Amino acid sequence: MAASAAAQTAEPTARIDTGAISGTAEGDVQAFHGVPYAAPPVGPLRWKAPQPPTPWDDVRDATAFGNACPQPLREEAWAQVGAQSEDCLFLNVWRPARSGKYPVIVFLHGGGFTFGAAGVPLYDGTALAARGAVVVTVNYRLGRLGFFAHPALTAEDPDGLLGNYAMMDAIASLQWVKRNIAQFAGDPDNVTIVGESAGAGMVQLLMGTPLASGLFHKAASHSGSGSSVLAPIRGGPVNAELLGKMWTDQLGLENATAAQLRAIPVEEVIKGRAFPFIDGKVVVRSPGEAFYQGKQAPVPLIIGSNSNEATLGGMDEAAARGVLGDRFDALRDGYVELTGKSPDDATVDLAEDLGFVLPSLALADQHAKAGNRAYAYYFDQVHVDGRGTLPGTEHGGELEYLFDTKAAEHDWDAQDRSVSDLMGDYWVRFATTGDPNGAGAPRWPAVGTPPTVYLHIGAETRAEHLGSVQEKAKAAAMEKAIAQWAAPAAD
Repeated sequence: MAASAAAQTAEPTARIDTGAISGTAEGDVQAFHGVPYAAPPVGPLRWKAPQPPTPWDDVRDATAFGNACPQPLREEAWAQVGAQSEDCLFLNVWRPARSGKYPVIVFLHGGGFTFGAAGVPLYDGTALAARGAVVVTVNYRLGRLGFFAHPALTAEDPDGLLGNYAMMDAIASLQWVKRNIAQFAGDPDNVTIVGESAGAGMVQLLMGTPLASGLFHKAASHSGSGSSVLAPIRGGPVNAELLGKMWTDQLGLENATAAQLRAIPVEEVIKGRAFPFIDGKVVVRSPGEAFYQGKQAPVPLIIGSNSNEATLGGMDEAAARGVLGDRFDALRDGYVELTGKSPDDATVDLAEDLGFVLPSLALADQHAKAGNRAYAYYFDQVHVDGRGTLPGTEHGGELEYLFDTKAAEHDWDAQDRSVSDLMGDYWVRFATTGDPNGAGAPRWPAVGTPPTVYLHIGAETRAEHLGSVQEKAKAAAMEKAIAQWAAPAAD
């Protein structure tokens, strides 16, 4: 018995393709933090595709999170990322201590492609791993370090992988999982990618790029609408190379060389924001475009959003009219009748649905139409100290329930605990089999023919269908998407 106890408390080790690592053990879960999956993208490797990490001879300490990728400072808890450095391509692994062969969940954090890190407490994988999964959280390059094109970089390597370096990082992390996750009792042939907000956009982009084919087998998209239309790397009135040169021109580098670009101080690089664009190799189409063209990865999908996405901003009449045009007034009146709210408040609900909820459900419809399994959700749980005052679950608010990492600024009661247990079990079952359903849980029907069925997750979790006015608004959003993406993109 003494020998058994000593074995449980000993530091766990694993041998991956670059060397041995030593982690920590907590109860029935082992954790390995700050594991490099690519070489530091510094100096001549800034704005280059990720390169293999350098092997090491000694046992590498994997008990502390690696550096976060450089980013502006923010006050929110999820953005308190600790030390920052361009040397930031690290991932973290949590695994059940018991031997076995477990499904793998790879999580891509949100933050508008500009903020966040894999090591913040919100994304601690301990509880999910204890449910029977290997959990991996990933850092990827942010802002202009992650998404940047410039004629000088193109001239340096015109046939190379250009621009969408954060997406290349995500693919490199999945390649690392393919090579190494069996050393952590993970099944490399049963990988689920999960992303929230910007991470959800990355999940949708990964579902549309040939470079990620075979690297994952299921996907979950949280609060990523799939309605964004990406600019090209070059050509057209607005493109990524033009925007990149405009920025460097403002810095006084009108005829910059690639070496001069890489010498720009990182403090200058992270000012402003940057987003994915279509480069033709890594990102070949906009996030939702593949779904409307039937070219998405044919894997089981969970997709959904939250009941108060308006916390992200921009959910107003102008946004709704931009989608609906002359149908806005009639549908807004329908929302007044549906919700019983004032016209102003109903407009926010309509805009919120058009921005997040309905486009996500439309992608679920398209995925099912192509013969793939799709499960849609609407998350509507408010922590006990916000109940009765908050209108719903804020953008990103579902993650503390998924990871069972109650935010320090929130209180939970038995209802919150129950929702967290339910959600964690759904997601782990989905990662295991492609079907989230199991004994003792409310039935989650797969998406079929409209009206769209989804699971309302909250105090009373239940399957629901969209009402007629919401289906009309969804149809309008789908019409706009189809018009945007009528011409199939070249592979």
